[in-house]
Amino acid sequence: MEEGATAAAYLPDDVVVDILARLPAKSLCRFKCVSRRWRALISERCSSAQTLSGFFFTSRAPAWRFTGLPSSSVTPPPGGAGGLPPVVDAALSFLPPSCVEREIEMLDSCNGLLLLLCSDECPCRPPPAFYVVCNPATGEWVALPQPKYTPGDQTWCWDFEGDRVITWYAAVGFDPAISSHFYVFQVVEAEYNTHHCLEAVEIYSSETGTWVLSKKGRDDGGFNFMYHMTYFNGSLHLTTDSDAVASVDAKGRPWRITHVLGREGADDHRRCGRRGYIGHSRGRLLYLDDVRKDDVMSIYVLEDEDSGEWTLMRRVSKKDLLFEPWKHVLKPTYYKAGFHPNGDLIFFYDRTRARLISYDWSRGDWHVVCTLTDFEHAHRAFFPYVPWYSGGLASPNSN
Repeated sequence: MEEGATAAAYLPDDVVVDILARLPAKSLCRFKCVSRRWRALISERCSSAQTLSGFFFTSRAPAWRFTGLPSSSVTPPPGGAGGLPPVVDAALSFLPPSCVEREIEMLDSCNGLLLLLCSDECPCRPPPAFYVVCNPATGEWVALPQPKYTPGDQTWCWDFEGDRVITWYAAVGFDPAISSHFYVFQVVEAEYNTHHCLEAVEIYSSETGTWVLSKKGRDDGGFNFMYHMTYFNGSLHLTTDSDAVASVDAKGRPWRITHVLGREGADDHRRCGRRGYIGHSRGRLLYLDDVRKDDVMSIYVLEDEDSGEWTLMRRVSKKDLLFEPWKHVLKPTYYKAGFHPNGDLIFFYDRTRARLISYDWSRGDWHVVCTLTDFEHAHRAFFPYVPWYSGGLASPNSN
């Protein structure tokens, strides 16, 4: 060991960094013991990797894949040497048999954590589906207790005066700069004559280990959830079929409804063709307003959280991005993949040409990142991944 440690001490920093960039997180922790210099290099690498490293996306087989981002396609570049993204166990091979032996669906990602739904192909067969939160960088995972409404299900229930309660969507919220604890949000919709209306959100806290039900206020109005959501500043922000954004506080405070286009947006006759996308970048909440038949998309920023006013920041021409018009409302020709958390970039998937592209709205130009020929359609198809190497998954017993 002494001979190996002595030899390692003479390796140049760039060689050491190149070696470390190819190691999984658990091996990195062991190599911190080699020397103080190696400990410093590993700590620097873990710190620099806290930016967008790539995307998990839905595919045919397996159910998801991962594509890393080369340093030339993002600003700033991801951690790792020579422009290589950090090593990612995209297959999630660390998951236990209780998950692997069942059907696994990826539901969301947030600051290094993934939210999965584990279920049987036959939902009537016990045990019921359950949520798992995991960290691909460290191989840690935790299965959550059951919420009030069965995950990934539609059941006959009259709790909201509708025919059925639907729980097809959920999100994970995690901000390591604020707390080591995470939240899981289960979206609860009610079916009214074949129409799905957003009614409530069940919230799990890793601090308490329990679920609480947060219902929409009586004066919040009725709207349909449109699949996209993001966790930011302690709340889950959800898009609707109008321009309204529903913000659900993780602590269970009353919902907040803001209108990107003002109150008149709720009565826009084009609302059935609106496909808004929400995310955040540089500490700001962003909303991409996209009406299917329009030639442009508009990016809005929530400048003032107290007033709830959104400000138009940029317009994006679909023709400049070479997007083909939609031929069918249920078959989009392009998808929003995500905002870059540290740069003026938004990523799109051009389904016609099977390519992932990045658009820089400050410069007005775009670049092809890679091709994705095995992409499979889903309402939530892309999950931005920011690796998190520090700390473990918090539980009710951790401080």
